[in-house]
Amino acid sequence: MIFLTFVHVAVGSWTLFFPHSFYGRVPTVGDYPPFNEHLFRDFGAMNLAMAVVLGTGAVLLERTLVYVALTSNLVWAVPHLAFHAVHPPHTAGTLLVVALVVIATIPVVLLVLTRGALPAGERRRLSRR
Repeated sequence: MIFLTFVHVAVGSWTLFFPHSFYGRVPTVGDYPPFNEHLFRDFGAMNLAMAVVLGTGAVLLERTLVYVALTSNLVWAVPHLAFHAVHPPHTAGTLLVVALVVIATIPVVLLVLTRGALPAGERRRLSRR
């Protein structure tokens, strides 16, 4: 979750504070003109908001918050991956799609691993069988 938090902080900060740089330097982004500063700054702020949820979940490790954070990340990551898989970019395409697969797979794996986790403060009772 900390890795996902870092990704959202990096993308969000870059897009919010330097939208022209993000538009011009990230492969495929400039392929869909025109540049819209408002849209890019909103996208950056959304990424930072997602980082807050993921980062808080990573620190507190409260089950419900972790589920919400990871599921929210999937709601963003899966459609983003699907778009780039259907519209492969002409430059850095394979690397971008692989990175997006990783970003979409991490929350799935973490959700599976935490499926049996107990809420904070609870312990399993040992069976006396």
